[in-house]
Amino acid sequence: MTDLPDIQQTEPTIKRYINQVGVENVQVPFMLESKSGGFHETIAQVSMRTDLTSDKKGISMSRLHLTLHKYLDKPLKQTLILDIMRELRDSQEATDSYMSFEFKIPMIRKSPITNHSQFPIYYDCKFEGQLNGELFQFFQGVIVQYASYCPCSAALSEDLKQNGSNGFPHAQRSFAKVMVKSSDKYYLWLEDIIESVEGAIKTLPYPIIKRPDEQEIARIAAENPIFVEDAIRQISNAVDNREGVIDWIVKCIHEESIHTSEAIAICWKMSGGFDGKYFL
Repeated sequence: MTDLPDIQQTEPTIKRYINQVGVENVQVPFMLESKSGGFHETIAQVSMRTDLTSDKKGISMSRLHLTLHKYLDKPLKQTLILDIMRELRDSQEATDSYMSFEFKIPMIRKSPITNHSQFPIYYDCKFEGQLNGELFQFFQGVIVQYASYCPCSAALSEDLKQNGSNGFPHAQRSFAKVMVKSSDKYYLWLEDIIESVEGAIKTLPYPIIKRPDEQEIARIAAENPIFVEDAIRQISNAVDNREGVIDWIVKCIHEESIHTSEAIAICWKMSGGFDGKYFL
């Protein structure tokens, strides 16, 4: 094979530096350690990229896959991602490298009254690494679903009741997208981030509920109506106060039930080269 032509080794027609080039939507199995003990066996969508100097026509895409393949039998964590990224960079004779893993992890939530817990909730999660020279930055992300009950609609329904009529507040299926950068001195679990979000929002969904559960959920909803502005303030405070978190970005999305648009709010804390806008 060494006698075969390699067009990637030729010079490019236009000599321009490329910031990132690589592959994405690479589907691989891997293991992830659980905070409660044991491991999750899951599937990830992986993106791998490096930079490319102006005098090189292209990178070897197959080397990206071959490098990743050697690590698939090891539990995925921050230090392992750094090892992979260094090898990706060195194999391409590059300066920078980038990786992301998108996957789901299961967690159990019992219904509030009857304690049903047969089905797990699967959370969309993400690991992302950026290696610029020797500067390594690692980010973790989660998407958490919750319910939001409109305070305005609740007040209008109460006004109808006081005037001899009836009305019902409307509710939205809502999502918090959270990305955090944690301290190297503190191990932050994905479960910690999820716990922070859910601890800030009282109106949560459940896989299985019976009538007593539904009544309890309705009671909690009546006590905790929130606009998207309320939700993001509560969640941002919880994430910002989490031990080990340095920087973060939170985006809340309320899928409106009586409007054709979605209500959104975004908060972030940035320092040390963290650009929250990149994650939106």
